[in-house]
Amino acid sequence: MAEVSRTTERLRRRPRLVLVAVLVTVVTTVSAVVVVAGCTTRPAAASTSSAAAPDAGEPPGDRAQELLARASVDTVRILDQVAAAGAAVGGTIAVVALDSDGNPLVSSPEAGQPRYTASLVKIVLVSRLLLLDAAGVLTLAPDDLALMERAVTSSDDAAMSALWVRFDGARLVADAAASLGLTVTGPPEITGQWGQAWTSASDTATVLTTLDEVLPADDAATLLRWMRATTPLAADGFDQRFGLLAGASDGVAAKQGWMCCVDDRRQLHSAGVLADGRVVVLLGDFPEATTWAQASGALARAADAVRAGIA
Repeated sequence: MAEVSRTTERLRRRPRLVLVAVLVTVVTTVSAVVVVAGCTTRPAAASTSSAAAPDAGEPPGDRAQELLARASVDTVRILDQVAAAGAAVGGTIAVVALDSDGNPLVSSPEAGQPRYTASLVKIVLVSRLLLLDAAGVLTLAPDDLALMERAVTSSDDAAMSALWVRFDGARLVADAAASLGLTVTGPPEITGQWGQAWTSASDTATVLTTLDEVLPADDAATLLRWMRATTPLAADGFDQRFGLLAGASDGVAAKQGWMCCVDDRRQLHSAGVLADGRVVVLLGDFPEATTWAQASGALARAADAVRAGIA
């Protein structure tokens, strides 16, 4: 199996913060049974955050232009269009959009509501493994890196399951949530059923916008490179060209997620970093009666509305 190379490209989204958290997690290898079953309880929804006030001491220039751009975003129009896209096929789409500095541009009423992660949890696990490797808590072998790349690019469930068992995925998700201050994200209630881990649009946006703060530059660049290399068809044959990857998607670093039919619902998610560093998260929840094609069309319309509205 070919060894996965790391790039040293630098992210240009914003200055990196100094990582001060001391990692004390000891990762142990555990055995887990991957089962298919539904969850009957849900964690409490978190409230959506409001836009942070600008720093009065910041110099004018690029920052002033960014504030003007944020002020020009027609949030009501965007949210109406996203809500209409979901409602047209019987579902809802939670949306969060952040500027390249992590400031909120758009946040829907559902942004803090708990939703199953489906494959979005792969980003949480992979980023955590990269962090622990960089801190010397564990050492990732070439085979581990190959599994991580496949879990991201082709959303390979077998690769994810192997990583989940090998590195105690439930603990990694819980530790990542605590480290980042995520209010909804957590491991699944059923052992091994990683697709039923929990998240929210707000939490997912936080994970993406802090990648270059939490990870060393080369590791953050590696993960984003994998996300930009998302394959048209997933390992299971599912078409990943929906949401942020529908139509022209040059430079978009995205992770797609889909799952059916726990609680008689379908989840279809698209989350990523646009070429200019802005973050967009779309978490779709639909009844089982809604087809994948209908849900995919709804997410494409929602993504178009957000991109046009924050342009």
